[in-house]
Amino acid sequence: MTDLDRRAALLSLARGGCALATLGAGCGGEWREAIVLAPPPEGASCPDLPQPGTAAEGWVEVRLEAHPGLESPGGHARVHAPEALLDVLLVHTTPGCFVALWRICTHGDCGVDWRPGEGVVECPCHGSRFALDGAVLQGPARRPLAAFTAVRQGASVFIHRPR
Repeated sequence: MTDLDRRAALLSLARGGCALATLGAGCGGEWREAIVLAPPPEGASCPDLPQPGTAAEGWVEVRLEAHPGLESPGGHARVHAPEALLDVLLVHTTPGCFVALWRICTHGDCGVDWRPGEGVVECPCHGSRFALDGAVLQGPARRPLAAFTAVRQGASVFIHRPR
């Protein structure tokens, strides 16, 4: 076999491998193992939460009128408050209860998204999945997302960002 024949054979194998990889990605790219969180018991309420304090104590006010998607359970919003060094995904979990998770995946520099139908937070870049307490459910991320206390008071949700 000459060098030219060898190169042609290797090129043909590489093209075939790329075609198979493309075909495989097209067939299975959307399949994921569902991890659905159980709904809270009927009549359940938020855990005992502290009273929000002042901005000097690390509390950041998020007005619900600025984030209409947070009005109903299952709703979510990205909350970015650079003055408080806060960039979180805020999720309305059950009536009046909220969870705030750091919005940047611990695996890389990608913003995570809430998947309400599956009850998980997911990184669109590499597929890491997190529970509502920030725990890693599926890698490649190995470290949890930071979770922050979130308390609804009137027409606002207050997030505690310790200093």
